[in-house]
Amino acid sequence: MIPYDLESGHDVLLFEGVQQPIPITQQPTPDTQSPTQITQNPSSYAKAFATFMSALQKGEFTKLVLSRASEWEWETDEARLMAAFNRACSLYPRMMIYLAQIPGEGAWMGCTPEILVSGTANHYRTMALAGTMSVPDTVPVKNIVWSEKNRKEQEIVADYVRETVSPYVRILEEEGPYTSRAGQLVHLKTEFHLAPPLNADNPSPIIHHLIKALHPTPAVCGLPAKEAAAFIRENEGYDREYYSGVVGMLDEDNETNLFVNLRCGHFHNGKAILYGGGGILKDSTLGSEWNETNWKMNTILTTL
Repeated sequence: MIPYDLESGHDVLLFEGVQQPIPITQQPTPDTQSPTQITQNPSSYAKAFATFMSALQKGEFTKLVLSRASEWEWETDEARLMAAFNRACSLYPRMMIYLAQIPGEGAWMGCTPEILVSGTANHYRTMALAGTMSVPDTVPVKNIVWSEKNRKEQEIVADYVRETVSPYVRILEEEGPYTSRAGQLVHLKTEFHLAPPLNADNPSPIIHHLIKALHPTPAVCGLPAKEAAAFIRENEGYDREYYSGVVGMLDEDNETNLFVNLRCGHFHNGKAILYGGGGILKDSTLGSEWNETNWKMNTILTTL
């Protein structure tokens, strides 16, 4: 696990051990104790939104990502966490589901749809995932119509990914943008299939270059990326910790599968802190962006 902000003081966490398969119950049982909301902070979000929007309107940024955290009362023993993880696996078969126990820091759980980089030394893939709508499962993806705001947001991220990876790899193929479903949400996605440079003697270290180049992506940060990261640190109003960082399996000699840590929660001392964010452009509105953060938090909330 890699934190969102490498300057925040949070450690890069390495979990090592033998991989063992664990059976997942096909019909997970519901939890009889529903979470109780402690904090929501709409006024803090509105204040941050105004600050972000002002910078966008002045032309200082093309895009900024504003996120927030909400706090819930939810007792977090090991059995309940495993049950929530089990429900997540059942609800979201197309996402990467993880549960990480951190000594002294509680646990993190997430259901993320976004690959940072995955594959082997001869063929990696990454993606640009931006633009979000809440659409029931009954609506076919072919019938979904995207707004200009969402299309523009996705185009910004895809352009960035394309330019960022090109110094390290060849782009073999580009797919999209197309509509991709993640639970009750849909996103616009462009996939990039990557290969080592033709003159690479030892392609395996390329994975390290890709991680450093891609994290944090404009899908969780903004553009220009370095300046956006500094602006978020100064104006978002809270510490993201591992939310919108990186989580997954790193194996440079075999197969790597790393994901952006989205749709996640931190569970500690009887509380669940849930996270959600969205890309802000100069034509964004407070109400629609607030709703988007709620949709994203509901991904985890539903599993509790």
